[in-house]
Amino acid sequence: MSGRSGKNVLITFGRSFLTLDLARLMNAGGHNVYIADSVPFPITRFSNSVQKVFRVPRPKFEPQAYATEIARLVRTESIDIVIPVHEETDILAMARDLFPPECRLLLSEFETEHRLHNKFEYQVLLDTLSLPTLKYAQVRSAAEFAALDFDRPFALKQVYSRGSQQVYKVDPGQMPEGLQFDPDNPWLAQEWLKGDKYCTYSVCHEGRIHAHAIYPVRYAINGQSCLTFEPVEHSGITDWVTKRVKETNFTGQIGFDFIEDSERGLFTIECNPRATSGILMFEPHNRVDLAFFGENDDVITPDAGARKMIGPGMLLYGWRKSSLEGNTLRGFVRDFRQTDEIITRRDDIGPLLGIPFALGNIVQNSMRYRVGLAEGFMHDHEWDGQSI
Repeated sequence: MSGRSGKNVLITFGRSFLTLDLARLMNAGGHNVYIADSVPFPITRFSNSVQKVFRVPRPKFEPQAYATEIARLVRTESIDIVIPVHEETDILAMARDLFPPECRLLLSEFETEHRLHNKFEYQVLLDTLSLPTLKYAQVRSAAEFAALDFDRPFALKQVYSRGSQQVYKVDPGQMPEGLQFDPDNPWLAQEWLKGDKYCTYSVCHEGRIHAHAIYPVRYAINGQSCLTFEPVEHSGITDWVTKRVKETNFTGQIGFDFIEDSERGLFTIECNPRATSGILMFEPHNRVDLAFFGENDDVITPDAGARKMIGPGMLLYGWRKSSLEGNTLRGFVRDFRQTDEIITRRDDIGPLLGIPFALGNIVQNSMRYRVGLAEGFMHDHEWDGQSI
């Protein structure tokens, strides 16, 4: 480990286990870590890897105040780099003029961020680049739903949505019961394809990848939000991501979801132009902190054989049939015992002890916003296309 470099790093969405892991990696690299979140007790508050934690306005409901406060913290704490973690990325991209030029924002121009974030616009982008896509259509009304010409099952999800929210599997002509249409957040109908699912995570600067990981979808909440992470190699996916990052001149953290059919080949389902759980696979000795500053020449990857899991999520969801095809209680117990839990660390025991307080934030948000527990975790940091 190198000596402390004196670089000051501000990471948003401090309640996330991703942020906790990133804070530890940055601290291990010798950097000073500051955290921002709108809840009083984010899990990172209890970590000895963090210098200070700041409570800030809710980005979804107070975007201008949120961006202004983050910019103020940059000045008062002499922050060298802001690393947004969740969908507040889009809000900060719109407000980048608020920030001093000497502070680096690890994100792209708003137009790029939005085009990758909006699930329909992302499919249009793939068409523009002459890339193969699964059949898709935007659905803004019952009339447009009735006009769909899919002849096989398709997925239906809102263009601004994330893994905690409902994805319908729809048979042609059968509208899901109670389906509502929001003119500001229409639906995307996308061909349903069975196959091997993969997710990626990359840290990029101006079209070049500095850190990269690929992991298959195994245990996941209703097949959507991954709970376990094991790096694999897939040259086809790596080549694909490398080209797209270069074509969009992307800067920031980015993840792609893929599905591979043995006959039809590889397709990308959607893109997340922000942090994803792939960061959890890196260890301090990998020095992924260098990638965030663009200081490494060779692409940094996780160790082969790494096995990580989000322990609380596995205990809540991993044992269920819906989390893994063919799941059994015996198999779940075996995998749970053989996988490293990302919260528990002997040299940083605070976050484990702080789980009840951190969970209390989420329960309070769920009750306040009248949403489920999984959505309550991120609801006030979601971005659904609103201007600030």
